[in-house]
Amino acid sequence: MAGEREQVVAGRYRLRQRLGSGGGGSVWLAEDQELRVQVAVKEIDVPHTSEAALDDPAGRGRKEALKAAQLREHPNVITVYDVVEADDRPWIVMEYLPGTRDLSAVLKERHPLPSDEVARIGAAALDALSAGHRLDIIHRDVKPSNILLAPDHAGIADRRVLLTDYGISLRLRETRITQSGMVVGTPGYVAPERLSGGEATAASDLFSLGVTLYAAVEGTAPFERDTLDATLLAALNTDPAVPQRASEPLSRVIMGLLAKDPADRIPVAEAAELLAEAAATGTGTGTGTASVPLPEPSGTETQAPLIATSRPPAGRTTVLLALAAVLIGAGGFGLGATTFDDAGDTAKTPDVKAKAVATPSPSVTRAAYPYGEQVRLREELTAGQCVDADWKDEDFQGRPELDLVDCYDDDPQGQVITTIATDGTENVRDECTRRTAELRGTMADPVLYVLTPEPGQSDPPAAACLLFLKNATIGGPLGEFRKFGDEAYVTQLGPGDCINSEEDEDGTITDTLVSCDEPHHEQIVGWAWASGDGSADSVDWGELCYEKYGVNWARGEGHEMLGWYSTDEEWEAGFRYVVCSVAREDDKKLPGGTLKPAY
Repeated sequence: MAGEREQVVAGRYRLRQRLGSGGGGSVWLAEDQELRVQVAVKEIDVPHTSEAALDDPAGRGRKEALKAAQLREHPNVITVYDVVEADDRPWIVMEYLPGTRDLSAVLKERHPLPSDEVARIGAAALDALSAGHRLDIIHRDVKPSNILLAPDHAGIADRRVLLTDYGISLRLRETRITQSGMVVGTPGYVAPERLSGGEATAASDLFSLGVTLYAAVEGTAPFERDTLDATLLAALNTDPAVPQRASEPLSRVIMGLLAKDPADRIPVAEAAELLAEAAATGTGTGTGTASVPLPEPSGTETQAPLIATSRPPAGRTTVLLALAAVLIGAGGFGLGATTFDDAGDTAKTPDVKAKAVATPSPSVTRAAYPYGEQVRLREELTAGQCVDADWKDEDFQGRPELDLVDCYDDDPQGQVITTIATDGTENVRDECTRRTAELRGTMADPVLYVLTPEPGQSDPPAAACLLFLKNATIGGPLGEFRKFGDEAYVTQLGPGDCINSEEDEDGTITDTLVSCDEPHHEQIVGWAWASGDGSADSVDWGELCYEKYGVNWARGEGHEMLGWYSTDEEWEAGFRYVVCSVAREDDKKLPGGTLKPAY
């Protein structure tokens, strides 16, 4: 619970939480304890090998940092601050931008995107790539998950475009980091010349950018097929259909970038001019026709309202393609391949199709922003969805600007617990209060916020009952939206929960939510408040919990009270709550079954 968040790298960078994994390592939100600012720290995971070309892991990390650092002044590249060594591996310290999400996450919510927005993203990414190419730096893995969208200086979400993860990039003529006959990339995004055994070049980066823009404007990647082999074969031999939702200048750029022959790809200067033209038009979709009506762009469409069980094709599957044989000409194609997701697990390439919806009846009206333009959402909320909220005035007052976020990966601020139809027969506020009462009783300092629909709609969405915490994030899904086996954080827990704690060889402690019916390490008994204004380090959390719960729960039966707090940042912001648990003094597991207080 607190174990992995308390790890300090190189005596300076205190890890808070894992932000994501991919590109050869994990990325953490951390605090620079010298400057007292938040940073993103990337832990480089490079396997040891006898091949001289790979160097040592620390040297590999320095090379990656050096490449990205050379582009640190570019407005569309994530800035690198430092590279350090700890635990026999390199760590790269980069800028942290709150509210940032990658393009793949945006596409999961909003696919497809309007043509002018795709053009704006493409122009920024093209400029960043071109800056690297002028320094002989090839990215080698351009895809939606490596394009970040962050708020601009005015706080407008998704307006700043940043290219990230030069982890597998190479300088021209630099020694390959892969074994002979292997290509690093993402299926469906790798240029055909690379699949045929050629070197990575600036032109191959441009092809991958073309695939990314196609996926963004159409909602599905141009070479996406049911199997990995079919996807790779399509990238090699199949000309993609002209994108139907792209404006004319954007379509020209995409098709120009997707030329099979690198020499035939559209020049960078021409692509930049066309992207600028497409971004300025604001036409949304192109003039092409389709056999069925396609859905309008949706600001918050989420396919799984509770827990995402599959990843979108936009860059979550990284592949090592063993090009043992590529037989072209007679129609033969031989390929051995293994696919891995960003966490290293074997995974299939998901099959994602563009979906069609019926045109709504003209007699039924729903506003473009069902909860009002201030809220920014274009689709109604459903129970289980997690959100971040930007309150323009005082927290929890007025209507916030909401963004849907991943309940597990994004440290959400709040969650939709239930929805209530607004048919005029119920007092929505009272009903939200009633339906969330039990869950709020397990939380420390909960805030119930009721989001009602914009008036004047004949088909209004249901009102949404959301729960937040004062001065803290909820950290993950709450109550019934959690599942046993999930990693658990302090702010998700409450009385009656049981957890197991496991420590890996690096000393990182992971706590998972488990059934109390099975043997477990700890049972949560309640919350304690730390009075005063001292730091978290000045509080004896176990003693604080013992004073409040010890007589009832420790009882001299070999039990002890333990206490856990969330983060230093949230502690200093005012969330001075400690979650208290009972455990065995000998560190063995408690027997299955819920413990009862003595009184």
